[in-house]
Amino acid sequence: MANLKIRIFALFGSAPDGAKGVGLMLGSAASISGANGAVQHLSHTGLHVFEIAFFRQLLGLILMSALFLRSGLRPLITRKIWLHVLRSILNVLAMLAFFYGLSLEPLAKVVSLGLTAPLFATVGAVIFLRERMTLRRWIALGIGVIGALLILRPGVQVVSLGALMVLMSNTLWAVALVVIKVLTRTDSSVTVALYSSLLQTPLAFMFALFFWQWPTAEQLFWLLGIAILGTISQLALTEAFHKADATLVLPADFTKVIWASLIGYFFFGQVPEIWVGVGAIVIFSAVFYNSYSDPRPSTIGGSTP
Repeated sequence: MANLKIRIFALFGSAPDGAKGVGLMLGSAASISGANGAVQHLSHTGLHVFEIAFFRQLLGLILMSALFLRSGLRPLITRKIWLHVLRSILNVLAMLAFFYGLSLEPLAKVVSLGLTAPLFATVGAVIFLRERMTLRRWIALGIGVIGALLILRPGVQVVSLGALMVLMSNTLWAVALVVIKVLTRTDSSVTVALYSSLLQTPLAFMFALFFWQWPTAEQLFWLLGIAILGTISQLALTEAFHKADATLVLPADFTKVIWASLIGYFFFGQVPEIWVGVGAIVIFSAVFYNSYSDPRPSTIGGSTP
């Protein structure tokens, strides 16, 4: 077994950067899908999603503490503390809205709507950062809107609260990405990540207090799994974009919809609607088209805050 592991790591280490990037993105998609499934499961056991979000932040901070400690106190130096606070508030609200949507809607529908997050980020960059809205971006945005409408089908069915929560989460996440872009002009990525972890944990706790109940041992096990999978997904996502261009690795991110459909079907008995699948393909096409014309990681982003 040990020799097999060594061979696998050696094979991965000798692979081209493009292949590594795709592999990391596949791992990120699988990890976040597992975390989303665990969030939905826990929400059905009586644990409120606001408390789930708090433990996701707290346990994630503990898992990342070793990386932060290696950097010493230097990352704490910043002249934009209030921007860090604003970014953390936006992130927490986005996570709460997304988790609430997960508790109400089928996994595949939530993940499919979450694919619109990069398009919201594009709009945010144009409005707040005065980035140029090219024809390609307008086309991508229009295609993405069509995809979202195919999933929601307003006029044919009532747009649910869960779906609105996911779209609200995407909007908040888009504004948070704009703030992050401003912060990274002067602060290092370690500083941004450190303040995010330090500030978001107490902010999430403030919301969790209103619905607090002590989790059982089994629930704590699931909470730890969510934190581990979420952290792995974020690290893999970041490294994937570092290894290869967005246009190469982005198609692998679409496997989140496949994972969500499988987890929803086998664990929750959810049969994805055909319109959800069609809408997801249309939205993904829009995101891929947008990234192909402007392959920058800042406009990609994960669908889960």
